[in-house]
Amino acid sequence: MSLGKFFKSCFSLISRRSLLFVVMNTLFFGLTIVGAFLAQFQSFPSYEWDLSERMFSEEWGLPVMIPVIFLFNLVVSALSLVTLTGLVFFALPVAVLSVRAVFWGVLLNQLSTPKFFLAFPTLVLEGEGYVLASLAGVILGLSWLKPGWAYGGEGFSRLEAFKIAWKNCMRLYVLVMLLLFLGAVVEAVTIAWFA
Repeated sequence: MSLGKFFKSCFSLISRRSLLFVVMNTLFFGLTIVGAFLAQFQSFPSYEWDLSERMFSEEWGLPVMIPVIFLFNLVVSALSLVTLTGLVFFALPVAVLSVRAVFWGVLLNQLSTPKFFLAFPTLVLEGEGYVLASLAGVILGLSWLKPGWAYGGEGFSRLEAFKIAWKNCMRLYVLVMLLLFLGAVVEAVTIAWFA
């Protein structure tokens, strides 16, 4: 299979779940805005943005920061917390995504306007990666719990639906990895800029 056909198959998975994809994007980015507004009116603990000074040094430059950020976001944030929670219950990836969105909104509210505009591309890239990871988790969870909901009326058994969902999850994760890698590059450059 050529690279173009592979990416076309990945995007066709998203288009088949377009309503869920749009709802999850609206939920994530909407709750990020809600979190920022909540931080305006509630007294949340202050978070010091001194991460840039600690992470960026001569020993800890961009060539190290990019893979560290990427692997942490991929393995811990996307795979463990967002996608694999769907195996327990299909709604958990959406719940984790929602909590993350509110938390990000609270943190982004504490940034000055110039820093917010520098951090905005990272928010979009990583946020979209987490939305796709959550979509994969929902599909995985539905495949064994309610195969009819996952693959409407195709008559798959739970095992067959799970195998198909696992393959679809792997395809979606190519896009997740691409978005999170680009997000890690932008985040590392942003941290270097802040330092």
